[in-house]
This record gives sequence, C-alpha cells and structure tokens, in this order.
Amino acid sequence: MMSLRRPPSLSRRAFGRGMAVACLVPGLARAQGAAPARITLIELFTSQGCSSCPAADALMLRLASEPGMLPLTFATEIWDYLGWKDTFAKPAFTRRHKAYAAGVANKRVYTPQAIVNGRAHCVGSDLSALTRLQRSPGNSAELASVTLTKADAGWKASISRDGAVPARIILMPVSLRQSVEIRRGENMGRTITYANVVRDLVDLGAATRGNTTVAITPGMLDHGEVDGFSLVVQAGSLEAPGEVLGAAFSASAQG
Repeated sequence: MMSLRRPPSLSRRAFGRGMAVACLVPGLARAQGAAPARITLIELFTSQGCSSCPAADALMLRLASEPGMLPLTFATEIWDYLGWKDTFAKPAFTRRHKAYAAGVANKRVYTPQAIVNGRAHCVGSDLSALTRLQRSPGNSAELASVTLTKADAGWKASISRDGAVPARIILMPVSLRQSVEIRRGENMGRTITYANVVRDLVDLGAATRGNTTVAITPGMLDHGEVDGFSLVVQAGSLEAPGEVLGAAFSASAQG
C-alpha cells in the first residue's frame, strides 16, 4: 500500500524531465487560428485540508496568467479524514493522483504535488523546480498538435500527431477561479482561492496517428460553475496516465 507522506521541505526537486505541450487559448492573448504555442502543463494535486497547500494554490493563481504555463488544480481526498472534506475532490482525481505516484513519483503520494507533463513530479510550491522542468525538452516525435475552433454548438477540436504511442483524448471542464472558506481542519479560518479547478475527467476516445476531430458539446461542460476547459492528449489511459503529448485550453465554456 502506498504511503501518504507530505514532503519534509519545499526544496525537493522533480525526479525526471518535463516536456512541452501545445496550447491554443481562444479569446485571450493568443489569436484564434494561430499556431499553437508550446507550454508546460502542471497538474497540482492539492487538498483544502492540507496546511502546506495554500502556498502552492497561490502559485497556481500566478502561473495561470504566465505565458508558457498551464496549471490545473486537482483536489484529492487523501486528507479528508483530518477534519475537513475537500469540496472539489472526487474519487477519480484521487485515483489519478495515486496513478501518477506509481508511475513517476516512486509511489510517493503527498500534497502539494505537481505533476509536470505527466512525466515528472515536484513540490507544487517550488517555483524553481517548475521553471526548470518548463525548460526541459520533450520527445518531439510524439508531440501532438491540438487546436480548438468554435462551432455552432460548442467546440471542435482538431488533433494531429505522427507518433505511434497509444494515447487518449481527455476533456477536463474547469472553474477558472473558486474561493473556499475553510471552516475546519488544518486551514480553519482561511479563505483560499484556486485556479483552473478541474471538475471532471471525460475520455473522448483514442488520439490515433494522423488527424482526429472531436466535438465538444455544451452537455459535456454542464457541470456547475464550469466556465472553461482543457483538452489533453495523453499517453496511457485515465487509470494509468502517461506523458502529456499535447493540450489546448479555453477560458470560455461557451461555443
């Protein structure tokens, strides 16, 4: 059984190398239809019941506006027993957290734990480690190009890849900003604001070699307080996630 241990300090560095992913942000600084810019996808596993997490949560708020970074917040259940049940956590997110731990973190499960492009982990509040991983190149032969275009109802995602590694297309509806007043547990009395809070994980099928098109309908984003989404092309599966090969992000859930 995997141990649930928090890191002893904020100086731990990641064990591995990150890779670049592609992202198109319609309606923000990047123009619709422009060539995708390579960024670093950060999945922060955090908990409202963890006293070490607010610093990482605040860092994700900063990075959400930084070019070259796409932070996503995943709430995990591992500290719910300490007196405060995380209001964003879901079993699927906890399974993803533990799957990453088994694959890239030497079976170490802790918070705040950042997974960078599905390949490496570091303490989520360690900006220097995240920056170093951002600069690490990936396997360009496997990278996927992901772009989003508005459709009559929803969005159309176009995915292009030459790689042969089996990969899935995963939709992640998000709340761009959410503030929570913590009334019990280690963070009692604090109000914490989170960036890009993932609300669901939806497998949209295989990202095969060549070109793939998928539709993102309003019904897929019909989760309370969802106002954006990320589309991720990732090796492996939902239950055994691997390298992130490409991603796109929209700050609007409306087509």
